[in-house]
Amino acid sequence: MMKQLIERQNRELQSREAQSRPAWYTPHSHIRTDSYVLLAALLTDTPSEVVMELVQNLRWDEDLPESMDEALAALNQAGRTCSIDAIAEEYHRLFVGLGGGELLPYGSWYREKMIQSAPLASIRSDLARLGVVRQADCFESEDHAGVLCEIMALLSFPGNEIPDHEQAAFFDRHLGSWMPQFLKDLATVEKSEFYRAVGAFGCCFMAGEIEYLPRCLS
Repeated sequence: MMKQLIERQNRELQSREAQSRPAWYTPHSHIRTDSYVLLAALLTDTPSEVVMELVQNLRWDEDLPESMDEALAALNQAGRTCSIDAIAEEYHRLFVGLGGGELLPYGSWYREKMIQSAPLASIRSDLARLGVVRQADCFESEDHAGVLCEIMALLSFPGNEIPDHEQAAFFDRHLGSWMPQFLKDLATVEKSEFYRAVGAFGCCFMAGEIEYLPRCLS
């Protein structure tokens, strides 16, 4: 009898929580991993033809906010109108370049104007605690924007069963304070049609994450 009562109370609590959450909450939860995977693929290297085919055709059957739908549609269109060679040129000019690109996509730089400083050490400590192992073929440091998106894709993948509070804490400590600004900077760079669209898409998604993660703990 007591077990049935507890189960009933839990169901009622879950129902009240679901009713208190906004309409976009569940759709956002369904696209989180895909969004992080996409951003990781576009920010860590020049996109391959396979990645570009995904960019051109990606759709979600979710009731997402209009701003997110518009950002995805703009990214789809940019992927169709920009050649893969032009996109590669944009990537190298923005992130590589002679002596460094126009943007430095590193948490250490955005937070402390230094490369491989305290924020990187903090990330490595948390990754060790979570049991996340650095891939041998990854040449960027763990505070790189694309690498952090890849890490969040791993943490948010339902099959990995990482608790919501761990995801929220990692995001808050290592992405929330600087990634939105980096993506805003990317969305406003000049002469970069494709990566401006990437930045705009990332801005919308990160705005959703900032709203979503605290709610998933309530």
